[in-house]
Amino acid sequence: MKTDSHHDLSSPAAAASVAAHALPVYAAYDISECRRRNRLRRLLFGFGEPLQESVFLCWLDPLHQRRLEKLLDTFRQLPHAGDERIDCIPARTGSLQAPAREWVIE
Repeated sequence: MKTDSHHDLSSPAAAASVAAHALPVYAAYDISECRRRNRLRRLLFGFGEPLQESVFLCWLDPLHQRRLEKLLDTFRQLPHAGDERIDCIPARTGSLQAPAREWVIE
């Protein structure tokens, strides 16, 4: 049985292409509203994995990076009360190991 962690990749070549072009990006946020904070957390789960309460590590190829930027821009424009800060910070490519995209369970 073969499973895929975050992306629906139909072929091994497509998986290798994404892994070869994916770059690590930290997404960090500080949002005072619980409901809004939880909404952003769910959004980020689609792109990466949490490292801390409000920090995610995302491995993004150019397509997913544009998609995340668009979703974050839309999120920021939604009306809200309180203070918030959302930052996406590129990580050093050589400092982190790329995640496994496929697992074989026997």
